[in-house]
Amino acid sequence: MKELSRGLLSILAEKPELVAEFPEWMLPAATIKRIIGTPNVAIAEIAGRDSIAAVLQACEDRAIRAIVPTIAYTATEYGDWKTPLEKIEILKGILKEKKVALFKPVILGSPKFWWTLCGRYATHLFNVYGFFSHCIGCHLYLHAIRIPLARKLRSSLVIGGERESHDGRTKINQIGVALDAYQGFMSRFNIELLLPLRHIKSGREIESIIGSEWDEGDQQLECVLSKNYREMDGSVAFDEDAVKLFLDEFALKKAEEVIRGFLK
Repeated sequence: MKELSRGLLSILAEKPELVAEFPEWMLPAATIKRIIGTPNVAIAEIAGRDSIAAVLQACEDRAIRAIVPTIAYTATEYGDWKTPLEKIEILKGILKEKKVALFKPVILGSPKFWWTLCGRYATHLFNVYGFFSHCIGCHLYLHAIRIPLARKLRSSLVIGGERESHDGRTKINQIGVALDAYQGFMSRFNIELLLPLRHIKSGREIESIIGSEWDEGDQQLECVLSKNYREMDGSVAFDEDAVKLFLDEFALKKAEEVIRGFLK
């Protein structure tokens, strides 16, 4: 892939508040008009392997005519930013065969929003709920941050790649109560969060959707807080009721407050 453009490098270096308004070079007015004029457009969350498989599966399950790929930053990532962009190029070729258009990617993010959900109140939340993991609020952030863009593009469908089980392994940010909460939150804004892989347990099945071998966690950006909810032996222990309370009493309310502020 070619080197990243100067504009994109600037965004990835500075990580500005990029949520409701976007530079003309990234999302031109003419492109916005074309997207709005295209029926059945979905916004795709692009990260790792599962997100690519989710787009492909969604296009099998729904009459999707076009995809707007999006890459969100939090300020905790590290790695080669060309990787998700290269995956989008691969996705473009596959979707072309399915007669699904793929628009150019949109980069977005709000480190202040992430800090509000996942950083600022960590000690308080641990004292209240008896646990804390950045990952639950982070995944809520990653869905919610796309709501203003969906409104701008008049799209009511966002595709995510979460799965409740990863070959028997549990991720606290993808347990059932969390996924229900994410979907319910998006519906408050009349947006459907489609999780076509939710009940797929096998990584091999994910690879079969993509059509090639791709190990989970490979060929994607890393996070400095990855696996913070795991014990020293790799096990995961959590109280599902406490997770639900954290979401209902804090995270969902705070996220709605922030998103409605962006929409103003």
